[in-house]
Amino acid sequence: LHYYSLRIDNPFDLIHFRSVCSWWRSCSLQTFRPIPSLRCPLPPDAGGCGDDCHILRSRVYLVTSLSHDPPRFWLFKLQEEENGALALQSLLNRRTSSEWGVSYPSLLIDLLNSQVVELVQEHVACYTYWCDLFDGPAGSYKCEQPIGFMRLDGENKEFMALGRLSFQGLGMYRSFEDRWTEIETTSGPFPDGITWFNGQFYVIDTVGVTKVVKPTLEVSLFRRSRPCNKTRKRWFVKAEDKLLLMCTRNLEEYRRPHLLEEKGWFEVSELNEERNDWIQMEDVGGRVLFLDDHFSLSCLPNQVPGFKPNSIIFKGVLGYYGHQVFEFGEQGFILLGDIPEYTQLFPSPSWIVSNV
Repeated sequence: LHYYSLRIDNPFDLIHFRSVCSWWRSCSLQTFRPIPSLRCPLPPDAGGCGDDCHILRSRVYLVTSLSHDPPRFWLFKLQEEENGALALQSLLNRRTSSEWGVSYPSLLIDLLNSQVVELVQEHVACYTYWCDLFDGPAGSYKCEQPIGFMRLDGENKEFMALGRLSFQGLGMYRSFEDRWTEIETTSGPFPDGITWFNGQFYVIDTVGVTKVVKPTLEVSLFRRSRPCNKTRKRWFVKAEDKLLLMCTRNLEEYRRPHLLEEKGWFEVSELNEERNDWIQMEDVGGRVLFLDDHFSLSCLPNQVPGFKPNSIIFKGVLGYYGHQVFEFGEQGFILLGDIPEYTQLFPSPSWIVSNV
């Protein structure tokens, strides 16, 4: 049983698996099987920093309370810390209870009367870098950067990661080589989105160039045949067997809140792998999308009842605008707080039992 448990990656599935043994039921998840973060040391920089680089993984879950009629739902996110501990995170940003003076309660979920489903994972590379400022003191700083991540084995020990991090361009880490390889040695536009899809990494930069990076380090480029010149922000979204590209104008261009309601827009395209092109779509195929700086999530409406089909929930680029909602077929953005049926999923609902 212990051997099989090592191949169960989801902590909630592991809890169910352990329930067959009374001794396992009496052990905490962390002490039973600590899972420290994956290491991917960077080449030391001018200040000797970078060798602490590691990958933090967060997972978004949907919990359904089966003891209510009709069933109730809640979306939440757990981050696996560097030491293997689990920390509750805010859904649409990377804040945990130990950061920024924010306090998120510990929670108890009745798994006998609830169903917990993992919806998506996000991966970021965390490392220390040295900064020598012209007008200030030099020093070391902590940094988090989104990466493309691919697991190569069932136990999550062998993997590949792609990102810019401290390099001039893109670099790839392959665990079986235990080192980073610089794919690009000249500086260029920063990545706006990066993901793994159908055996390849996809990166799109701030000027709209899509780079396809194979595990062999081979790189190819293409541009969208019908570019959107107004685009200032992009996301990749995996939707079942499709890869979507979401584009919008940077919210910094909407200097007044009323312009969000009047002019806010999104555009969606689907990847055509044979043609190496992004094909524009009218909407997101009835899905509900969640967009953040480091992750994206696609759900079907029956997975998250209460959310309208063809809608996007996203974190505003300007923090003081809060969470926004865009519905295809409607004009402009709406504050999430102005839609009562949406706010019940943010933050934790009253039927989740606090452990404080």
